Amino acid sequence: MPEAAAGRSLTAPFTMTPYTENCARLCERAEHVLVGVSPGNGYFNQERLAALLRWATATFARVDAIVPDASLVHTYQALGQSPETAWANVRHKVGKTYRRIARAWEENGVPPDDQRIHLLSDFVDHPVYARLRAETDRAIDVDPALRAAFLGTSRKVLRAFLKDEEPTEAQVEEGKNYLTAEMPLCLDTPAIMGVPSSVAVYHHRLPMAEVMFASPYLNVSPLQGHAVVRPPSDWRADGNGGA
Repeated sequence: MPEAAAGRSLTAPFTMTPYTENCARLCERAEHVLVGVSPGNGYFNQERLAALLRWATATFARVDAIVPDASLVHTYQALGQSPETAWANVRHKVGKTYRRIARAWEENGVPPDDQRIHLLSDFVDHPVYARLRAETDRAIDVDPALRAAFLGTSRKVLRAFLKDEEPTEAQVEEGKNYLTAEMPLCLDTPAIMGVPSSVAVYHHRLPMAEVMFASPYLNVSPLQGHAVVRPPSDWRADGNGGA
């Protein structure tokens, strides 16, 4: 078993900040970490991604990386693309991201057969994924705070694509499905990927995570943790781990 995550944070090239006390316990167990790498995210350059995977491998018993392809389709459809065009664009962007992750693994001496790289679409037919996706949709319908957070995040993302033009309400509704598509793995990666416990990590605090933990209509598995993981230099630069 790897050394406890909390103990490694002082000397490792990355520091890990859990969202909750339960998240902290799961970080200490260090049984599994899921690293999300979004297509087009300039933060994850080759050097930083290789360093992150090296740190994760030294800290957790198992490391998986995932690229959110099935969720990104909804953003492109919200921008007016047909499903066929949206998927074509996603496959292009995702392919570049997938290859960058593979090169980062190779840089760390991990052969292709041992690299755990997934696409979100690999899991959409899993029964637990389907159930949690449906539960998320129902929660958005009945929880005003959750719905506002999803729509607000969708609007912000679409504005960036539209060069600060205001998206229509229909675009915002479709765009929010980017988030709902990712929620099942935020709620219960262990049940979907067959690991004893899991910590999902990203490089800045996600407002959606705060709302997810607070919503009475979403059930985050006690085996599912979340944490912010960044190099110490990034924390010093912005003071709070924000993007």
